[in-house]
Amino acid sequence: MSTILNFPEPYYSENNIRYVFLDGRSCKQTDDCYATLQKQLSLPDYFGNNLDALEEVVNDLDWIQEEKIKIIILNSSELLVNEADKKESFLDILNECDNEKLEIIYLGDGSKTLEY
Repeated sequence: MSTILNFPEPYYSENNIRYVFLDGRSCKQTDDCYATLQKQLSLPDYFGNNLDALEEVVNDLDWIQEEKIKIIILNSSELLVNEADKKESFLDILNECDNEKLEIIYLGDGSKTLEY
């Protein structure tokens, strides 16, 4: 049985690394992903909730104090199952980001080579 930890912030940070968790089981559509990222990346309120806005913010992230950001994707086969046509574009934006602070990690059922 897993344990849910309560953190004082809407994200987890340790040793100057911010950990962001995208779980495919709870992110079945893009609005779920955007809401999760908005909380855990402290995205501004004006974030546009679309792929263009996502690409813009992940290439910036200057407001985040931590030196590194690790986006950990869990259960990737279930990620965006309700909007499968957007999954490839969504993951491409994360994987092809030029931001040196950002690292994408797949845990569980996926790897960096995914079939969409």
